[in-house]
Amino acid sequence: MPIRWIRIVIPVVILSIGIIYYYINPSDTGWMPKCPWWLLTDTYCPSCGIQRFLHLLLTGHFVEALCMNPFLMISLPYATLAVLGKWYNINGVFNRLNRFIYSRKVLLVYIILFFIWWGIRIVFGV
Repeated sequence: MPIRWIRIVIPVVILSIGIIYYYINPSDTGWMPKCPWWLLTDTYCPSCGIQRFLHLLLTGHFVEALCMNPFLMISLPYATLAVLGKWYNINGVFNRLNRFIYSRKVLLVYIILFFIWWGIRIVFGV
């Protein structure tokens, strides 16, 4: 698939997912996907609760979303900037952003935070 199609498909998919999670509370349905890590280990993974997090965030319940999974509040903007810088870097407009987002230090800090959060979730059941 050419990159120009990806630039169209990504926003359509994100918008579609946003509409679904705005109207459907994953806590109230049995058909939404469950976390495979939770099903296998009965412990939380770093992104457990992402569906409920998105529903709460999209419906304006920011504090509840933050309490659901604070690490996602860091991850979503980072992921958004990574996608923006990678797929929409037309004429090098996001070159500085890409150098920052994909720098070794930033990636290392993100990976370390990811595993620290995972440890906290497993040890304390947060």
